[in-house]
Amino acid sequence: MRPLLLVAAVAAVATAQPSVSVSGLAAIPQGEFADALDAVGGGLSVGAFYAVPGSPVALGLEGAASLYGYERREVPLSLTIPDVRVGVATSNNLVQGLAVLRLQVPSGGVRPYADAVGGLSYLFTETSVGDDDFYSDYGEPLSSTNFDDLALVYGGGAGVLVTLHRGFSDEGRPTSVALDARVRYLVGGQATYLGRGDIDRFTDGTIDLYPRTSRTDLLVPYLGVSFSF
Repeated sequence: MRPLLLVAAVAAVATAQPSVSVSGLAAIPQGEFADALDAVGGGLSVGAFYAVPGSPVALGLEGAASLYGYERREVPLSLTIPDVRVGVATSNNLVQGLAVLRLQVPSGGVRPYADAVGGLSYLFTETSVGDDDFYSDYGEPLSSTNFDDLALVYGGGAGVLVTLHRGFSDEGRPTSVALDARVRYLVGGQATYLGRGDIDRFTDGTIDLYPRTSRTDLLVPYLGVSFSF
């Protein structure tokens, strides 16, 4: 029995149809996360999936990055060179890595699906010199992470793939391009993070941070394109 199961598993992987999705997203905080931030984030999601032909099951990995706060100011290059001013940007960011279990209609021009997801959220605030002319000793643009934290995340959602184009690869495999629209509710664990305006800067070169702590629940609508090949 075990050899037969192994053969079946290898055959399933060999005939799996991969796809890649690229989507814009809105990260809408919920509950105490919304109370703490009073801001909506926006960003980009990229995912890779493997669906077994004729089966409703697909497995995937997704990475998403969104910006939920941004400040830019101009400051003197130094106290001894006050007549040269540079742009300094502070951004509040949320990056997620998710594993996805998807149940979907395997064929047809319109294919609804349901997702269950789980992974990690990384929240960080970064300040960088906004002009590319300024580099560190390592040859990279000057930047610093002011604060960061990790939180577990899980959730689910539903979506639909609407086929826009069908074709065949040079090897004769079916290919397609589809509109990909979905929405998820993500239950985020407690994290400590900075929001817009949570850094006080002083003329003596010091700063004070005022971090916030809350759960990190999100409602996330996505709209993008999926490529199967």
